[in-house]
Amino acid sequence: MSVTLVSVLFVAAGLTALGAFIAAWKRELTAALTGLPVMFAGAGVAFVGVARFGATSGAPALGQEVAVLLAIAALAAVGLGVGLAGRESSR
Repeated sequence: MSVTLVSVLFVAAGLTALGAFIAAWKRELTAALTGLPVMFAGAGVAFVGVARFGATSGAPALGQEVAVLLAIAALAAVGLGVGLAGRESSR
């Protein structure tokens, strides 16, 4: 069985939907923030898949670079959200 762009995009859509479900399901803000990196991971998988299968003459590593930037952005967003949630609960 070979991996195709369609299967990569299905996995990416599943990860994004799972992250949205986690964010919507949790009642507490810090718990809901755990869905954010899962959604970013879905976007990263989509970028890597499109860059891998769409690279005819360009660099296929571009999708991996974007995925790493998305992981850093997700980490920063979760850190900021946890920091703000911690500040609100101490009042």
